[in-house]
Amino acid sequence: MTHNLAIGCDIGGTKIASGIVNTQTGAIIATTRKKTKASDNDLDLVKKIENSIDELLLESKIKTSDITAIGLGIAGMVDRSKGILLEAANIKTGNLSITEPISQKFKIPAYLGNDVEVATIGEMHFGAGQNCENFHCIFVGTGIGSGLVINNKLIQGFTGTAGEIGHIMLIPNGKICGCGNYGCLEAYASRLAISKNILKYINKGYETCITDKIDLDKGILRSKAITDAISKNDKVVINCVLEASNFLAMGISSVLNLINPEKIILGGGLIDVCDLYFQNFCNQLKYYSLKIPGKKTIVQKAQLGDFAGIIGAAKLTQFYL
Repeated sequence: MTHNLAIGCDIGGTKIASGIVNTQTGAIIATTRKKTKASDNDLDLVKKIENSIDELLLESKIKTSDITAIGLGIAGMVDRSKGILLEAANIKTGNLSITEPISQKFKIPAYLGNDVEVATIGEMHFGAGQNCENFHCIFVGTGIGSGLVINNKLIQGFTGTAGEIGHIMLIPNGKICGCGNYGCLEAYASRLAISKNILKYINKGYETCITDKIDLDKGILRSKAITDAISKNDKVVINCVLEASNFLAMGISSVLNLINPEKIILGGGLIDVCDLYFQNFCNQLKYYSLKIPGKKTIVQKAQLGDFAGIIGAAKLTQFYL
């Protein structure tokens, strides 16, 4: 029996990515990916997770007896001790038991964490956070979330919801956020915020090469389309990206000044492909932060890319074993 293998599942609003991981080395043995929809009901979501794991085991030809545990990272607020998804805006479900049915089906212990929490664990052990005792790991995508590591410990907070950096108040009575509040950082600095800002320019009659790539009703736009437009020197897109990264720097400067981390680690699809966003953030963070921490704090990209969630979810299991 191999004692180092665990399954990690990264569950978001649009996909379930699963993998078999060597938890000692971080090496991924096999992966699979399935789509999810916001309209999926509770049964659909659990069934899709089960199907993803079934497919993973079948394709890898690895037996359940060789798997020590299953780790699940999901976009939302979770009760780790009970394995329950409490609330998930992008999945439109809540108070859903996740670990119990998964554990019963596969006869393997299953554990649950927040998606950004597990991605931070991945970076902590096998990515940009290695050998760093104090860092703040921020992931920019449809929303903005973060994990905070202090003295080699992932901070979860009193209610287990620490790290919701996307919902700090940035602009009083500002833009509405997906959480229902107004003026949150996420409403100004996320990929969705960039997309909605571009859509406003389009509706005002500004010319941009991205018009046929954006959902004109919802403002949904992929990171790749944004970087393609930047490469074509699209002024509308460039302005919107610079504005969003400026806002992120404003928000994160407060964290930098407060907790004085050794590193700020940025990850997520937008960071992976959009150098303009990342570089402008680095420059503006120094401007908005106090001089000494702003100069000393290292800013770098996350290293595990799309696999951070899978690797971190698999490593999550060792927090309980």
